[in-house]
Amino acid sequence: MVASTAEVVEEENGLFQKQEVGSSAYTARHNGQMFEDGLSFSGNERDKLFLNRGVGSFADLSNVSGADSPNDGRAVISADFDDDGDVDLFVHNIQRERHGLFRNELDQTYGGFIKVRLRATSSQYEAIGSQVTVTGEHGPVTQVLSRGAGFVSCQVPELIHGLGAASEASIEVRWPTGRVESFGSVAANSRVLLVEGSGRAEAYDAQPRPLPDPLPAGLRVSVGDTVPVFAMLDPDEKEVLIDPRELAGGKRLYLNFWASTCVSCIVELPELQALEDAGEVRVIGLSMDAPADMHRAHELFEKRGAKFPSYFLGARKTEGRASVQELVDLERLPIPTTLVLSPEGVIEEIIRGPIAR
Repeated sequence: MVASTAEVVEEENGLFQKQEVGSSAYTARHNGQMFEDGLSFSGNERDKLFLNRGVGSFADLSNVSGADSPNDGRAVISADFDDDGDVDLFVHNIQRERHGLFRNELDQTYGGFIKVRLRATSSQYEAIGSQVTVTGEHGPVTQVLSRGAGFVSCQVPELIHGLGAASEASIEVRWPTGRVESFGSVAANSRVLLVEGSGRAEAYDAQPRPLPDPLPAGLRVSVGDTVPVFAMLDPDEKEVLIDPRELAGGKRLYLNFWASTCVSCIVELPELQALEDAGEVRVIGLSMDAPADMHRAHELFEKRGAKFPSYFLGARKTEGRASVQELVDLERLPIPTTLVLSPEGVIEEIIRGPIAR
């Protein structure tokens, strides 16, 4: 991206104002669009994940892996966060300044591993720049220990080599001084420390730390969680606090996430109203329409005969008060989605797609 000092035209309150590129007002506005509103910095280029087939080609696993994010990825750290022998991914996204930790669930399906840590004695102690070559049944594979090769990120001080079906492999290190040292054969699924000049691989213990299961797609809450009081807009554009326990009135409560652009959502509105009328449950509609489409969405809501309360996006985020974004991921939430809450505001069930009566 090339910096420019040219003036651009921005619309404010229906009037066009000149704004210098790079000025404080320009920067504040565009930072707000990316970090708060979630607008794309890179033209909605989705994150991708590819798996090496081992035959000179790669398989696109972006969608099935869950890593296919609409947010703009800016940095990736590859590391074995749960110490189970495979590489997990930590991704920083510029939109809304979100982070994602992707747990690798391949386990030992594709074979064993050797995890290597280094300690130099005649140069920088982490041995940055060392080349570690692991030779197994399919030939040698070399990795370089580099602590700063990624964009605004830092690699961990260990290397993981996949072994496939091999039961062992030999290890050789070219240290930063240029010295080449052999450490002999190491068994699969080992974790070893290689100290320069020792010629011996020292085993160290695993420190497993299981990563939690991911939340349901598009949600930041799951069954068993209590939904907090959060803010939204009513049809008159006034900010209101949504208190699930108060609105439930001693009954089960349906929090229905919908949008006017979702055909299934629109079709099920009369069904939800029928549930409300029958007195079986209380129903609250939470529209995922953009604030600019709020009035059109509410008109459609009423035309479908829905009379239960419905609220909309656009409430300001303030300290000490939850927002709907703390319940859902607006970019990934499949709609319709309905949270079924107990009278105490605890999530009992998550209904994906239209409700079934």
